[in-house]
Amino acid sequence: MNRSRTSSAEKAPTAVLWGCELNQDKRTWTVKPQKEGKQDCKLLLSTICLGEKAKEEMNLVEILHPASQEDKKTKPITIASLQASVLPMVMMGLELSPPVTFQLRAGSGPVFLSGQECYEKKGGKRRGGSETQT
Repeated sequence: MNRSRTSSAEKAPTAVLWGCELNQDKRTWTVKPQKEGKQDCKLLLSTICLGEKAKEEMNLVEILHPASQEDKKTKPITIASLQASVLPMVMMGLELSPPVTFQLRAGSGPVFLSGQECYEKKGGKRRGGSETQT
């Protein structure tokens, strides 16, 4: 039996923990890739939660579209509506391509967002994980 596979180091993506706080003073946060070069970056948003000092009010978190002439008419996308007594935290598996801008549209927070930045090298030949039997 003959098996050909790429090494796990070749295929393994690099993950970096990521997080930010939105509040009354800092209402927007833009995520840009931390690593530059020949790599694809994805932001995996996993948790959005209120801080312990959050008031009893609705906190709306949105994703803003990139600023371009075509997107000026496009509305932001609400991804979380949090209130301390009703829903103080949401867990999700949202995959985004940076740059991404988050905005606290309503409420005073603090709202904490956390996840991972995942980097995968691009370019070069990629061999699949095929197995060959003889």
